[in-house]
This record gives sequence, C-alpha cells and structure tokens, in this order.
Amino acid sequence: MIIVLAPNADTSAVTAALQGLGLWTRLLTGEEGPGLLEVEPHSSRVPHALIRSIAGVAAIREAKSAHPRVDAMPQTWSLPTRAGGVIELGRETVLIAGPCAVESQQQIRDSAKLVASAGARLLRGGAYKPRTSPYSFAGAGTPALQWLADAAAEHRLGVVTEAMSEMHVEAVAAFADIIQIGSRNMQNFALLGAVGRTGKAVLLKRGRGATVEEWLCAGEHLLVHGCPWLLFCERGVTGIGNETRNTLDLGAVALLHHALNLPVAVDPSHAAGRRDLVVPLALAGKAAGADVVLVEVHPEPARAKSDGPQALLPDQLLELGQKLDLDVTVPRAQDLPPYTSRYPEFYKKSVAERCRQLSTQLGLSPAAQRFLRTGTLDMAIADKMSENVVTTFALPMALGLNFRVNGRDYIVPMVVEEPSVVAAASNAARMVRATGGFRGDATASVMTAQVQFDNVPNVELGAKLIEERRDAIIAAANAAIPRMVARGGGCTDVDVRVLDREIGILVMHLYVDVGDAMGANVVDTVAEHVAPLVREWIGGDIGLRILSNTPLRRICHVECDVGSDFLGGERLADGIARASRFAELDPFRASTHNKGILNGIDAVAVALGQDWRAIEAGAHSYAGLGVDYRPLATWQRTDAGLHGTMELPLAIGTVGGSTQAHPGVRTAMEIIQTQSARELAVVMAAVGLASNLAALRALAGEGIQQGHMRLHARKADLAHGKRGDAA
Repeated sequence: MIIVLAPNADTSAVTAALQGLGLWTRLLTGEEGPGLLEVEPHSSRVPHALIRSIAGVAAIREAKSAHPRVDAMPQTWSLPTRAGGVIELGRETVLIAGPCAVESQQQIRDSAKLVASAGARLLRGGAYKPRTSPYSFAGAGTPALQWLADAAAEHRLGVVTEAMSEMHVEAVAAFADIIQIGSRNMQNFALLGAVGRTGKAVLLKRGRGATVEEWLCAGEHLLVHGCPWLLFCERGVTGIGNETRNTLDLGAVALLHHALNLPVAVDPSHAAGRRDLVVPLALAGKAAGADVVLVEVHPEPARAKSDGPQALLPDQLLELGQKLDLDVTVPRAQDLPPYTSRYPEFYKKSVAERCRQLSTQLGLSPAAQRFLRTGTLDMAIADKMSENVVTTFALPMALGLNFRVNGRDYIVPMVVEEPSVVAAASNAARMVRATGGFRGDATASVMTAQVQFDNVPNVELGAKLIEERRDAIIAAANAAIPRMVARGGGCTDVDVRVLDREIGILVMHLYVDVGDAMGANVVDTVAEHVAPLVREWIGGDIGLRILSNTPLRRICHVECDVGSDFLGGERLADGIARASRFAELDPFRASTHNKGILNGIDAVAVALGQDWRAIEAGAHSYAGLGVDYRPLATWQRTDAGLHGTMELPLAIGTVGGSTQAHPGVRTAMEIIQTQSARELAVVMAAVGLASNLAALRALAGEGIQQGHMRLHARKADLAHGKRGDAA
C-alpha cells in the first residue's frame, strides 16, 4: 500500500498517526513531487476510510498482495471432527497433544486417554516421520493412521497427522481432521497443492529459516488449491546458540494474531527441545496471541522412539491443561460409567484431580467445568441477584459422598465453611450404605398461603361462608396462576381458622401444589388475588397475605438402619440411643440436636440455591408444634444396631430463583442429578439424618472436639499464614 501525502502535510505527524493504527511506513520520495509513504507488508489491517481521515493524507494506492487469499481468510472456523465433535478454532484456546510418532496401537491408545484427560481437543501423532538420520524410527506407516483414528474416536478427539509426500496424501486425508505440513515441507509446492486439493483443514508449520512473508505465501499455495482453512504454526526458527533446539518467534505469533488477524498456533516442544521449558513457552505463546497450542506428550517418554526429551510427562500435560483453563473432554452420554457416590480416598487427591475425575465420571458440561475451576460469579449476574452489590463472597463447595437413597447413589454438593460437616456426613453415609442406605418419601409440593382478615363482623359466619364457597375460592386462586395449573399444579384445598372472636380475626389457608418450585411467589400471588373476593363475602379488613414457612402439607420422611459394627460397637450404639432420648426429654438439648441436622441440610441448600432461611424456619417451627420443642430425628436401639427416623417440612425447588441464574447452582444440579423437587427433598433430608448420626456418634464416643478441632486446625493454619499443601 502507498499513501500519498498532501503538499503541506507534516510527514512526521502523519507517520506517528499511522503507527498508532499499527501501520509501519518508509518514505519513498526525494525533493520533488508529493510525499509517498510505503506501508510495510506486515502492518496491521486498517480500513482505508480510517487512513484517509488522518490530516495530511491525500490518497491511497493499493499495491497487489502476494497472498490475497491469506489476507481474506477468517480468523475463526468451526471444525467438525470425524469423532462427532465440533471444535471452534479461534474462538477458544485449543490444545493439540500426542506423541511425536505413533509407535504401536497400545501406545497411541494410552496417549489418547492422557490427552483427553488434560482437556486437549485434537490428538496428534505421526504415521510418517521426517528424520535426519536414515537409521532413526520414521513411523509405523499406514497402519498407524488407523490406530490413531481409533484411539481418537474412543475419546471424541480430532486427529492431526502429517503428510510427508504426495504419496501419503490420500491415505492421510482419509483419517485426519487436520493435515499437518511439517517445517521441512513448507515450500514443497507439489505437496502443498496435493494437500490443498483434499479439501481438508491444514496446519502449516513455519520453516526453520523462513520469513513470515514466505510462510504466508506457502499458505497461499494451499488456499489456491482448495484448502478451506489453514492454521499457521510457529515452531521455532534457527537460533544463535544450541541451548534450545530452536528459537520460538513470539513476535511472529503476535504479528499474525494481532496485526494480520490470522489464526496461529505455537509448538513449544520443537522450539525448546526439552520438556522442562515447554509449559512456560506454551503459556508465553498463548499470551502473545496463539489460538492453538501444539505439544508432544508420551506415556513413557524415556521409551519414546523419537523426540523423547521434548515430550511432556503425563503430569506436565495435565498441568498445562489446567493453566490453559481447558475443559476436560468427557465421554459421550452412552459411554459414561455408572453414576456412583463412592469415591474412595477422594480427599487425598488434589483439587484439580478431583475436578477432572468428577467431570469425566459425570460428563459435566463445559460451563460446569469452568465453574469448578474458577468458582467465580460474574459481577453482572451478582448485581442482578441482590441490591447494592459491591463484590462477591466465596465459600468452599465440597461433595458429600457415599449417599445411597431409595436404591440410588447421589453425589451431594455442600457449601459450608466447616470441614467437619462434610466429612461427618460422608462418613455416616458410608456406615448407612452398608445396610442398604437411606429410605424416604416426600408428599406433594403443597405450600400454604395465609390470608388474614381483621374486624370481621361475624367470624363464625365468615368461616362458614369460606367453607361453603371452597370451590369458588379454588377456581379464583387457579385463575391467578394459569401457567402453574398448566404444569399440573394449582390450588387444591382451602381451610379457615378463627383466631380471635372478640376483635374478629380469622385466617384463611390456601393450599397450592407448586410442582418443582419452592413456590413463595406463586402462593403470595394466589393470596393477594383471592383476598378481595373473600372480603366481599365476609366483610372486615384484609391483613397479611403471604406464605407460611410451616408448610404442613409438604413433609419429608427419611429413615435408615445402621449396624453396631459400623458404628464402632455396641457401646457406641447404646450411647447414640441414649443421646437421642436426651433430646426427646429436654428442649434445650433438642435445639442443638436439630441444629446438627440443619448443618447438613443447610450446606446442601446453599449449594443448590435454596432458601435455607425458610428451611430453618420450617424445621424449627415444626419441632415446636405441640406442647414442647422436640427433636426432628430419633434413634432407636435394634438387635443389629440402630434405626433412625426423621420427619420435617422441606420447601425446596429445582426450578426458578437461583437454580437457573447462578452458575454454581447449575453446576451443583448437574452433579446431584435429581429429577424433581420431591426427590431432592428426600436426598437433603438424608444428608440431615446422616449429619445427626455423625454428631451423636462423636458425642457418645470421643467427644465432639477431637475430630472437629483436628479439621479446624487447617483453617487456623491459614489464618497464621501457613498455606500447607496446595491441594
């Protein structure tokens, strides 16, 4: 491109303005004629209108590019793979990994499993290898292509492999999603033409001594012959010394991505030639603008037949995947292992290992995986969830394990700052599991709405009218919530209570089936809609119209048996039964007994976006119905051990509220995999009963402090600056 300057132009000012746009120029003219600035070939691409708007620019003369197809190529591309996935190249950081050469069917299968576990999307491996020495291993040939494709398909990975010569192109194209052109073949124009004609995407490596312009022109050859999309791969150029195999040209990476808007990959394995430098160079490449990172990895690098010193160890590849913030490639739904809550010694793994195991076992979505890695709530979402938001506040999300309820396993997300809550519930669930797990059921999700009437002239007559016109009230209530009725819910019953005859106070209860919702908004809508109609009949003043947090028609019951051997012996079983009886006799003990139950239930409620305040209100009020405050759970001695039962109201939902808005809640829902609010209520109640069992066992045995304080010491270390094991 030539920029013609106006006669009175300030050349220095124009040059500075152009540099601000990413255009680098040199002055062409001498003393006579208008000033001319030639734009360097690898300047940024800038709209002509923006250039013309600079004071002193008179005209633009466009020079013909040596690579117009490359110039017009999009930076992003969707790549459907033979394994059935779609990779959004340029829209996400993509990791390509695998061994230098495919050595055997088992080696590439082991490699594919490792590559998928690190979050890579494409498996690389050479069936044909260019080697400097004719005595070095040059690949297993055509059979290796089938091994490579089969291994990739097993883990839903795409395939990247190199075509060495025109003879190999047809065979490689039959198995590859992306055909690689190696650095030695960057200017093998016959090969470029043959590969371009396959219609496959191409990864074009830069030659060791090639300029960027020569690299781009090689890409033009591919596009001219029909290549639909290509990825330029910087793999290092000839350096000055021999400390590294090559010198990774990060400037070229930045130039292609930021100035030329081209898709670019970085290959730090061939640049470094030594595995200890690969991860930092990969991260540097990403920072410079690389859309794709290509690395070598081998299950046993010491036994590799080619390029072993630069192949990452398995743990290093996992580290790279974590640092690139990659989603784990999960099996297809039909290939997932059976859902289980048994994860022995889960606590001994690092946080990253736990997340990877959970993701692959459950097939978690990319969104859920990202939340597990970051644990963050976007400020835009937070601002809409509350008022006067200034930041977010994090708490640990942990997993309650070993739970089996009504014959099905459940991994239970728990958000709580107290480690003993999670550890105790999981341990108790393991004991109960040995005798079949928890059993339970929940009534329909019927919430109670209250409508208060004051100064009713005749409360007895008013109550009678409400009872007689029950059907009309139900019809009016359902008219206010047509969408809930369409989903199978709605108002099912009405009753009335006289609270004070002298001053005319009565309260009407409306019972509304809210399905899988918690239901507060639904029942409040019903109460407000029906109140004016009823007042016309009975007179007086309308008072409060709101739900009750003691929903006596939304009750959950759970029970279990646990053997004395699993508890620690007959003596401990006797002690738990006595502790339970203590709570039945003494309301002061019962309140702490019930708090232990809610330790578990609240932690699950927070993780799943439930109104834990409403749950606590319902539980404590239910315990207080009658003459004395009583325990929600009781334990009876049996010949084999103990039988525990618990009953309480649980108003929870799987739709609405935070269940859709908060990414952490959505992730927790993916993990627990309940299908309805009633099912979830039974699981939450089982966690409460497990927490109660664990607390009573500790109290009846070593005392609550020994185990509690052992776990609490870890938090104390943090407060004093001792981070301990990063896991």
